[in-house]
Amino acid sequence: MIYFLTRLPGMGPASIRKIRDAAGPLSTLFDLDDLCFLSCGFNEEQLRLFRIYSERTEDILNELDACEKRGIRFITEKEKEWPVKLSCIPSPPLYLFYAGELPENKRPCAAVIGSRNATSYGIRMAEFISAELAKEGIDIISGMAVGIDGAAHRGALNAGGKSYAVLGNGVNICYPKENYDIYVRMGQEGGGGLISEYPPGAKSLASHFPSRNRLISGLADVLIVTEARGVKSGSQITVNDALDQGKDVFALPGRITDPLSRGCNDLIKNGAFILTSPSDILEVLGVRKNGKLIPPKKSPAALTAEQKTVYDILDAESCFPDTIIHKTGLDPGKVMSILLKMELDGIITQASGNYYTTDTG
Repeated sequence: MIYFLTRLPGMGPASIRKIRDAAGPLSTLFDLDDLCFLSCGFNEEQLRLFRIYSERTEDILNELDACEKRGIRFITEKEKEWPVKLSCIPSPPLYLFYAGELPENKRPCAAVIGSRNATSYGIRMAEFISAELAKEGIDIISGMAVGIDGAAHRGALNAGGKSYAVLGNGVNICYPKENYDIYVRMGQEGGGGLISEYPPGAKSLASHFPSRNRLISGLADVLIVTEARGVKSGSQITVNDALDQGKDVFALPGRITDPLSRGCNDLIKNGAFILTSPSDILEVLGVRKNGKLIPPKKSPAALTAEQKTVYDILDAESCFPDTIIHKTGLDPGKVMSILLKMELDGIITQASGNYYTTDTG
């Protein structure tokens, strides 16, 4: 049903989330009358389109099959391959389209971003930093724009690592065309993946990029800014998203006379970590030789009330999520979100399968 709703003109992630929250299970939408539809958040035009598209349900499902045959996959937040980091950010996506692969949940990721009109220094540093991190098993996330983004992807891929591009258009469209080489490598040759909230065929629009940027920082464990013009740059939007998500931000220092270093120097002045070497990132991520992320342990004292309830149950006895759901009465989705958040924070661990414990040693 979620895929069906994505095909309605004007029906974006925010609208679908609003409808889901009001209507409950989306599978019941076909059974609702017009008044119920309007009370669920549909406007009259969306309702009219829903009725028209309802007659094309089989065609729309065939579209999805055709996408999969072309290597484009559709995934929702309920599936096990879903990137769990995205479930812990404000306004998490409900679904993704992707080609290639999705980042593995247990592998550390670094987002490398910066100016489209990058200097040769910025390009070299983005390639170098990304390559060195990729050699240590760290995935590189960026937005495949010209300049710093493209350099970060190339650095990781040329070092034999994996890189993932979050796009502001459909994953079947290479934009910009200058990056076709890395587009192919990430989407078709096992070098990573192409990821988007927007359906195949969706064009690259300026309005898409702020939403896209939150996914770049959301997929990463740390954000690296190599060049930025100032506080109103696109990089600053991603920095703000990263800070809202509780991510560490690193900035590469530059000459005070260089306009493209002004943004990074200001970030450092305002509290961002200064990036002097790839080892700075490795230290923060706690990367070991096997390329696994060892999350810093946080104190249970900082937990919310609901998190503390779940933690206390696990502290008394390691158990499966079903047991926690039964004892707390919380919604299953809420319990899984709490477990994922605490696992990422290093407060609990998943010992095997879906068996959780507070023993993080």
